[in-house]
Amino acid sequence: MQVPLLGARWAGSTVETMDHPAASRDAVEQHFADSVLKLRASTTPPSFGGGGFPDAVRAGSGLTGNHCLELFDAQLASRHLDLAARWLRGRGAGFYTIGSSGHEGNAAVAAALRDDDPALLHYRSGAFYLVRAATASPPRDGVRDVLLGLVAAADEPIAGGRHKVIGHPDLHIIPQTSTIASHLPRAVGLAFALSRAARMEAATRWPADAIVVASMGDASANHSTAVGALNTAAYCAYQRLPLALLVVCEDNGLGISVRTPPGWVAAAASSRPGIRYFHADGSDLADVYDAALAAADWVRQRRSPAFLHLSMVRLGGHAGSDAETGYRDPHEIAAGLAADPLVGTARLLVEAGVLTPAGVLDRYERGRARVAELAAEVAGARRLASAAEVMAPLAPRSPDAVWGGASLAAGEDRRRTAFGGRLPESAGPLTLAQTINATLADALAARPGMMVFGEDVARKGGVYGVTRGLLARFGAGRVFDTVLDEQSILGLALGAGLAGLLPVPEIQYLAYLHNAADQIRGEAATLSFFSQGQY
Repeated sequence: MQVPLLGARWAGSTVETMDHPAASRDAVEQHFADSVLKLRASTTPPSFGGGGFPDAVRAGSGLTGNHCLELFDAQLASRHLDLAARWLRGRGAGFYTIGSSGHEGNAAVAAALRDDDPALLHYRSGAFYLVRAATASPPRDGVRDVLLGLVAAADEPIAGGRHKVIGHPDLHIIPQTSTIASHLPRAVGLAFALSRAARMEAATRWPADAIVVASMGDASANHSTAVGALNTAAYCAYQRLPLALLVVCEDNGLGISVRTPPGWVAAAASSRPGIRYFHADGSDLADVYDAALAAADWVRQRRSPAFLHLSMVRLGGHAGSDAETGYRDPHEIAAGLAADPLVGTARLLVEAGVLTPAGVLDRYERGRARVAELAAEVAGARRLASAAEVMAPLAPRSPDAVWGGASLAAGEDRRRTAFGGRLPESAGPLTLAQTINATLADALAARPGMMVFGEDVARKGGVYGVTRGLLARFGAGRVFDTVLDEQSILGLALGAGLAGLLPVPEIQYLAYLHNAADQIRGEAATLSFFSQGQY
């Protein structure tokens, strides 16, 4: 059949002729083909038995030939999805062209983690998603999932065509907005809450030894939201509070057109107290895999945060409409092509004797054709057709659930213990602050997964006495003071809610809320919308 995305194949019906027409491919594809054709196997290729390629793909690495081959397929599919996104957009059938080209090394990060480690991902995480989809039980067709998102299909499994996000509850990938670094406070909060939930013996959807992974770009590392979140993670680690968080910075040196000074991310991240620093070459799949394994092991065993810094490249503009030639010179673009991670993985496989150059190009072509066919298939998928359909996940009415929650109360004996034998309804007239205090105490007594936290809420009992006495009655695990950062306070609340706890954060004054409002507007208010109520 005629594959609309593909155009002309390498000359002939297979790639064995090693010939290819320059006119049919863009510069990235052309460079990939040219580079693969120049690869040579090692002089003494390893001998593999009938079980495939179980040995290390490179001496000293934990990545086997078999595993490398699986990850290469995910990397290739991610690259082909970027091509499909541009093809769909050019025909008015697609709406999103921010791709993952150059960042496909994050496939190895996914492989180094457990499938039940919750992930809050950067928007260039196509390969990560495809690896999670392939290793799920049962496996998912991650390529189809992504394509449905590109065309805003109503059947897209996470957002239902409302927005292009990376996520799926079965894959433990939590969808994020594209606001710069706004997911990091929630990630810190989730990591904190998972450990706190285990201490409180509260059930969550993740196991007690899970770690949280959050990825971002290098430009985002400068945003106040990221700086505040990393500071809070370090603050917790300094106090030896368990916080199993792996932050992955995919550093391609650019924030759209603004350059990140070389060495800045390493200098800033490696000197932060309490957060262990790891680095890998994002174009070297084995290096990423080994570094990610080490970083994940550090976080999981020590319940302490780590920062994995991946040096990457961005191939092409920031998005389909971004002409990078307007701000990058030809030498800089050529240097990016030379560090293409797909070429890097092809080199690993060829030098290890796992694939020949012809085998690499044939694998590329077969994967490209499959993605192209699926893109053509989903191009006409049904989209949401009414405002009611679009808004369906927004604050759905659940009066029975609201009534059940509102009427929940602790037993008489537990209430008397919580109030020291003097119930508030028998205490006579109460001030507003006393009424709120009594309400919080009643709720804490009835809901073992509830936490009250903020600035001065514990020992002091709040600047107006609203939380007075709660620390003594319910303990420091459930009533505690936080770092003086409102973004982190609200991020902790979002993460705790995601973990299944009931967070009650206090922001002391309205003036303190303004710099943190996006955690409510941009994060809390959109998660249900972007996940069709699955989160």
